[in-house]
Amino acid sequence: MALTTIHIKTDTKTRDEAKKVAEKFGFTLSALVNAMLKQVGKSKRLQLDLYDETPSQWMIDGLRQSDADEAAGRVISFKTAEDAITYVQSLIDHDKHQNK
Repeated sequence: MALTTIHIKTDTKTRDEAKKVAEKFGFTLSALVNAMLKQVGKSKRLQLDLYDETPSQWMIDGLRQSDADEAAGRVISFKTAEDAITYVQSLIDHDKHQNK
C-alpha cells in the first residue's frame, strides 16, 4: 500500500488535546487521524459533534430558576403524558372562555 502525507494546520491546544485523547485509547495522533479518515472513506459519512458542551449563561440562569421554582413549590408534576395534556387543554379552554 502506497503512503502519502497530509499536512494540516491547527492550533497547539487542539493538537495537544487530540493527542491526549488518542493516547488514552492507545493510538498515536497519526493513527487516530488515519482511523477517522478510513471510517469516512468506508462509511461515506462524517460524524462530528460541533457544539460546545459548556452551558451558556442563559441555560445556567434557566436551570437556577427551575431549581428555585421547584424549591418554592411552583412546579406541577404529572403521572402520565395524558394527565399533562389534559391539564394544558384545561388551561387553553379556560383562556378561551375568559377571552370571549
